[in-house]
Amino acid sequence: MNITKVLESSNVERFHSATGIANQTIAQHSWGVAMLCQYFKPDCSKELILAALTHDCTELETGDIPATTKWKNPKLKLMLDKMESEVEKEWGIKFKLSTDETRLLKLCDALEGMNYCIQRRKQGELEASYIFYRWSDFVSDKFIFINEKEHDFYYLLIMEMGDINHGRK
Repeated sequence: MNITKVLESSNVERFHSATGIANQTIAQHSWGVAMLCQYFKPDCSKELILAALTHDCTELETGDIPATTKWKNPKLKLMLDKMESEVEKEWGIKFKLSTDETRLLKLCDALEGMNYCIQRRKQGELEASYIFYRWSDFVSDKFIFINEKEHDFYYLLIMEMGDINHGRK
């Protein structure tokens, strides 16, 4: 593992292109993703936790390209995925995951983004609501919840943001 690059990547900032919401470091985000993976699958593999902790490290090389940019440009996403895969191999952070683990990692990545938006909205950052609902739409369009825990957590986030936006929290 290229530990120097991995550690250096922890300070790359997310949400840099979104105005009105505080940036979040990859280290903060990745910790949340790993905790969600463990929450939803308590017996998850070491590889899944390591993948969660390092899944955005390659952004040190590529930058944090907003998810919406990748969603709108499938060819760009494929190019970035290839580049990121090559960097993961080079740095020794390419972990072998099952199809179910890959799905869970992507879901937890989105749910952590939603949770972060709730925390920022609680701090008065109105733009966080807009970003939250883009993540919510992505989750509802791309994922089928395979257990009650996933379903309940997602809807808890939806309800909490609704309460915040309507002044009930």
